[in-house]
Amino acid sequence: MNDPYRAHAAFIRPAWLMRDIWRVMTMIVLVELIFVLSPVGLVLLLPDAARDAYVAGTGALGTLLQFFSFGVAGLGLVGLLPILHGRGFWSLVGGRRAAWAKLTQVFWAVGLVLLLIELVPPAALVDDTVVMRDLGAWVLLLPVGLLALLVQVGTEEMLFRGYLQQQLACLSQSRWVWMVFPSVLFGVLHYANGYGPADGLIWAAWAALLGLACADLTARTGNLGAAIGLHLANNAFALLLYAVADWPASGLALFVYPYEDPAALDYSLATLLDPSMIVQALTLALWVAVMWLAARIAIKR
Repeated sequence: MNDPYRAHAAFIRPAWLMRDIWRVMTMIVLVELIFVLSPVGLVLLLPDAARDAYVAGTGALGTLLQFFSFGVAGLGLVGLLPILHGRGFWSLVGGRRAAWAKLTQVFWAVGLVLLLIELVPPAALVDDTVVMRDLGAWVLLLPVGLLALLVQVGTEEMLFRGYLQQQLACLSQSRWVWMVFPSVLFGVLHYANGYGPADGLIWAAWAALLGLACADLTARTGNLGAAIGLHLANNAFALLLYAVADWPASGLALFVYPYEDPAALDYSLATLLDPSMIVQALTLALWVAVMWLAARIAIKR
């Protein structure tokens, strides 16, 4: 019987050199510290107009700066890797040529599937409350927006499906350790994206499922390309197409819904039993499953 994860052994091989748990814990603490402190540094270094845009994060400039700022933690991870583990950047990725091939294959495959889902039916486009931004300006910003999102998702994938998946796989063969644990941690860190307990838990569950899908693709291909491609396609459709006016990371969306005060919405735990919330959670889970299947078809594994 063929092992679907046979490429994973080669992917984790660079991590065997220095696999002590204290090194992993030190890396996590230091990268998290860099991530937490980097906004403070950027606020101090940016000129006034850019600083205000970055803090607000609701305009195009602010949204771009926030996504590009993930690169600070990414650089920290890459810089600490040879110090703590004696290996370099490409050992995280799994090979430049193979990773780029899988990234492009999966990005276009998942993107096409998501586009078809958005167009059938085109519900958002017939909603008269939605405002369409200037198409020409949006098209001009699109390449920069995709680059900013690539920095964001690339940093997250290098940390969770690259570094953690590799290092934990050297410590245990159990998929609960190297596949599930980083995905759950990835989900937990997304809890803060919600506006209340119910919204936070849905965010966390969705992110954990996305993490599992990306971990599976990484193990099947032996590189981060497919995981980054899926993650990038998801974030591009989530952030570059639709947004709520003046909500965080809303500055790059083409279609904008009117502002709604999150404080006026009920996101208490009790709302998890509301049929609409259940439907939302199931829809997000189905969304991840469809993207994962599209990626599997694209990589033929």
